[in-house]
Formats: sequence, structure tokens, C-alpha cells
Amino acid sequence: MRFLIVGAAGHAQEVAWSLREQEARKGRPYEMLFFDDAVSKGPLASGLGDVVGTLADLPDRTRGDDGALVLGLGLPALKTAVTERLARLGLPWATVIHPAATVGPNSQIGEGSYVAAGAIVTVNCTIGRFVTINMHCQVAHDDVIEDLVTLHPDTHLGGNVRVEEGAELGTGSIVIPGLTIGARAVLGAGCTAVRSIGGHATYVGVPAARVVRQARATGGSFAR
Repeated sequence: MRFLIVGAAGHAQEVAWSLREQEARKGRPYEMLFFDDAVSKGPLASGLGDVVGTLADLPDRTRGDDGALVLGLGLPALKTAVTERLARLGLPWATVIHPAATVGPNSQIGEGSYVAAGAIVTVNCTIGRFVTINMHCQVAHDDVIEDLVTLHPDTHLGGNVRVEEGAELGTGSIVIPGLTIGARAVLGAGCTAVRSIGGHATYVGVPAARVVRQARATGGSFAR
């Protein structure tokens, strides 16, 4: 099996490590090739493989039916742009679940998603496509995580939580049971949501409060 890994920075290498452990459990041969627009060609320090080109080079490395793409990017906006760009290739996206992660009964993990070591997805959960569930995250019963969401390490979701498309929850953030986090919302590190919050905004603090950005306007007044 040939895995074409999109990205080669630290997060991509974590995903690749998880993929290596996953494939070792299956006992089948594989090859990992890395593609990144900002990392130079050559072997990676982790020893997981070589950067062989940029994203523009990736189509030239596809062959037959033995290839799969692997998403080594963590930020929702970047994941959106790259998955849309590569959709024309028609290749499947591998789902990567580290063997040290726990996925409970009747929980579904979508194509192209990543569940890191130490993460727990309990029962009756629905995880969409291209979701990132980082190290030591907790996703409790009946949660729904829509496409392109990123949970940074140690994020904890109570039961019956819905996280809408493209939201990003910072390291150590908490969402109490029964809430909805709106599409493309950003929760800062250590933030605690105690009520449902709208999308396309940034929230920080305990309890979570929306950040209102102000810019200095001509004449010394402030404009929202």
C-alpha cells in the first residue's frame, strides 16, 4: 500500500507515526511518501520517510489502485483548501487511528480523519470526514463532530455535544454536555463552553466569551 502524506511538518509526522503503528498491527507492507510546499526534499528527522515533492508533484506519484491520501494538516481552513484541491485526483483518503486510541461500540470515524494516541471516543459517536482528534482528547457518548473539525490535545467534550463543520477547539478546552459549537468557531486554549455558541467567531476564557476585535479608526475613535 502506498500512502501519500499531505504535509511533512510536526503534526504530519505524528499522523505518519500513528499510521505506521496502525499498519504494523495489520501486518501488511506499505510505503509512505511526504509532500509539502514548505519543507525541503529529503529524509525527515523522525525517520518516518522522505519528503519527495510539493503538492503540485503529488499527482505524478499516483499509480493504479494501491494509493491513498493521508491528511497531515491540522488547521480547519487549510484542511478545507487542500482536500478541495486534491478532490480531482479521485483517490481515497486513509483514516488513521493510533492503536493506543480507544473507539467504543457504535461509533463511526469518517474518511480521512485522524484519532491520535491516548484519545477516547466512547459510544454512539459520529465523527465526520477530515476530523482531527488529537492526543488525549475525550469525545463522550452520542457526540456528533462534523467534517473538518479539529480538536487540539486534551480537549474534553461532554455527552450529546455537536461540533459543527470546521470548528477548532484549542488545547485543554472543555464543552459541557448537550451544547452546540457553531461552524468555524474557534475556542481558545483552556476555554470552557457552558452554553451553546455561534459560529464564525473566536471565544476565550472561563466561561467562554466572544472576542470582540476593535480597530483604531481615523480621528482617534474606535470602530467595531
